[in-house]
Amino acid sequence: MGKTVTRTPVRRVTIKDIAREAGVSPTTVSRALNDKPDISDGTKARIHALAQEMGYVPSAIARSLVTQRTRTIGLAVRTISDLWVAEIVPAIESVAREADYEVFLSCHYAAAELEKRVVETFRNRQVDGIIVISSIAGDEYRLLQAKWNVPIVLIAPLLDTTHHYTVCADDVEGAQLATDHLIALGHRRIGYIGVPSWVACGQRRLDGYRHALLAQDIPYDPCLVVLGDAHEQGGLEGMQLLMALLQPPTAVFCFNDLTAIGALRGARLMNVRIPENVSLVGFDDVPLAQHIDPPLTTIRQDMDEIGRRACQMVLDLMAGHETVAPLVMETRLVVRKSSDRI
Repeated sequence: MGKTVTRTPVRRVTIKDIAREAGVSPTTVSRALNDKPDISDGTKARIHALAQEMGYVPSAIARSLVTQRTRTIGLAVRTISDLWVAEIVPAIESVAREADYEVFLSCHYAAAELEKRVVETFRNRQVDGIIVISSIAGDEYRLLQAKWNVPIVLIAPLLDTTHHYTVCADDVEGAQLATDHLIALGHRRIGYIGVPSWVACGQRRLDGYRHALLAQDIPYDPCLVVLGDAHEQGGLEGMQLLMALLQPPTAVFCFNDLTAIGALRGARLMNVRIPENVSLVGFDDVPLAQHIDPPLTTIRQDMDEIGRRACQMVLDLMAGHETVAPLVMETRLVVRKSSDRI
């Protein structure tokens, strides 16, 4: 039989340990480590060297008790596998670290109860601010921010909300740009693969699509609008439904790039060539969009800037500064090889 080994628990080095080793009071050690002016340079240097030698790590909890700040921001995202989210998170972390804050990240998976649990955990951890991407909590954050006295910023909430501090792309403008592009190429029968109507940004993109058709006197045909799931499978199935119509579209605009990538796969399964038979446009401009075959024409929303502006908004709120909100970011058309003249 193996021999049982009992290990002594690892104990954190404290200010009292350093004081004992240095032969001074804990107050002197604390003031030296915090670079207070009433401690001589020689004593400071000796205590700093001793602290490093003993492996002393300052307690963030103790520091927060003094400053009333944990210098942390809670970030709740739908899922880390979302390519769109993967572009936003590094921008948030970059701005936070420039301001000497760290980011705690957790996923809510578009489940209301889990999202509530995540943000309550952030509050219990005493974060200084909270950012939620793709929230489905609706209006709750307007009340929670006032109740908790913690700044909360939402990025592209999935439900319409009265919460003031939000950052999102101009979905209506982007959808109009996409549809106008296809109309300019001569297309009149344009399909749209969207998402369920409860998704606020999806409804706004559908509105932009319809506005662009109306502006060019092109009748809206509900048969050309099918529901996807914002993922590849929904795009694949949506394209198959559109191509099975007696009068299929000559162009398709998709809710996002993942939907468009799925639509491309669906077209190939039906021997429909992109863009020779059908033009295709996405939304987001995730990095993968330019590497598929053919490279995807899409609507670019600046995910880096969205992340940076959202983080700066929460920092401004924490500092008591005025901030512009809600913030709607411009979009732009990126033309590649997946769209062409009819």
